[in-house]
This record gives sequence, structure tokens and C-alpha cells, in this order.
Amino acid sequence: MTMIALLATFLLFSAGVKAEFGSCAAARKCCDGKDTDCVVQKTEINQIIEDLDDEPCYCDHGCLDMGDCCPDFKDYCGVIDCKVTEWSDWSSCDSTCGIGMAKRTREVTHPASNGGEICPLLEQTRACSGRQCGGRRSKERGTSKSALRETAMLLPGKYSTQRRKSYDVRENLKTFTEEMNSNDLEYCVVFKVQKAMKSCMKTKETQDLMAGNEVCVSCESKAVRDHLGNRCTGHGVTDKVTRFKNVMESRCHGRWERVSVTTKCPCKNGPHFIFV
Repeated sequence: MTMIALLATFLLFSAGVKAEFGSCAAARKCCDGKDTDCVVQKTEINQIIEDLDDEPCYCDHGCLDMGDCCPDFKDYCGVIDCKVTEWSDWSSCDSTCGIGMAKRTREVTHPASNGGEICPLLEQTRACSGRQCGGRRSKERGTSKSALRETAMLLPGKYSTQRRKSYDVRENLKTFTEEMNSNDLEYCVVFKVQKAMKSCMKTKETQDLMAGNEVCVSCESKAVRDHLGNRCTGHGVTDKVTRFKNVMESRCHGRWERVSVTTKCPCKNGPHFIFV
């Protein structure tokens, strides 16, 4: 045999041996359970291992528990981890009045096979608050005849807790638990002013109460009334004209029409007024 042929044979043999290092496919190994004979060397047997990455890897299913599988083990041996969809949207609260639960789910698109990772949690729950108390729908918040007769008593928006935050550590500690339980009852109402007395134009704080203007009024936790179905007094009825009156300037009063009810006030600088 010529020198060139010997060299080619040596190179082919070397390539074949090196292909086995760290590869289940090249070594053609795939074993059930724990099988020490299903080991694949990453270096030559007699070579000193200087790097932890060069330690032998395994192609038996026990390697999933031991964490020492060869990189191509799952693909070569048909191991498939469980696959699931994205989370769904949160469901509505299961309580119509008071504390309840909402949930979201996801579905299995491909079950685990051949020892792959089992499916993760498929359902999550969280606490929520039902507001349809006293026969009133909280989403609509006050569509009864009584709401039509109510007058909204207002304070300027500068008194809103959305604008005014306390930096007194003791005050924050005192109100922390209270805020956690009540903030989910807060909301904002947008009104369109139909008519307002001239007295409303006398002060800067009430000048927004001009006919044709839309104003945001915040219903904050301290003004929420349980007996009204967790809403503020005078928050109006959609597309119906109701009354308002400013507490600081009693001669400033008028009529307005409710436009919308939102979680947070959409007005650029926060609420113009708050309910009392």
C-alpha cells in the first residue's frame, strides 16, 4: 500500500473516531433506563480530562434525571418535552359581589414522550372583587332611578390621592393595608357639562365646569359607598342629565351628562375633580 493510501486510511479512521465524541447519533446509542454502557466519550479514552466540558456524556434515559445527557440525546432518541399554548386572558370574577376568583388557562399542544419534561401548570387563579352588589351592575355602576336623583358633590382634583402622595413613612405604613384592599374599587367618570352657573367661572379650580367641556371625576376609595353597590354618590347615568355641586364654592353648580366610566382617568393631567 502506498504512503498516500495509508495516510487516507488513517484520516478516515481518525474522522470516524472523533465523530463519536459527544454525539449519540455518531455513536448510534440510545438506551432505556439507566445504562452505564450507553456512555459516549468526548475525548479519547486515554486522554487526561482537563475541562469539565470534556467529561463523558450519556445516551440513556437516566441522563434526564442525572443531567449528563449528550447534546443531541433528545433529538436522536425521540425525547419530546411537553409543549403548551400561551396563557389565555383572565376570566371574569366568579363572585358577583365581594371577593372571588378569576382564572386563566393554557392547553397542551404536544404531550411529553420518551421521558421528556412533563407539562407545566395549566391553570392559574387570582383574587378579584365582584361589584354587582345590591342588584346593581357595578360595570354600569348605577343605572337605577336613584342615581338620576343624586347630586355629585365635588372637590378640586388637587385633593386626589392620584396626584397627592404622602412621603411620611409612618403614614405610608398606616395606609398600606387599607390601600391594598380598596384601590380595586376606585374608578373614574367622564362627564360632559351641559350647564353651569356663572359662579363656576370665578375660580381657577372650577373654571373647567363650562358648558361643552368634558371633565374627569375620580371616585376614590374613601368616597365609595357599599350601599350603592361600591360606587360614589352622584356618579350619574350614561346619556342621562344629572346634577353636580362644588363643595368649596356652593354657588357653583349645574348639570352634566355621563360619557364613560373607566379604570383610570383619561384626562391629560389627571382628574379635574373628585367625588365627596
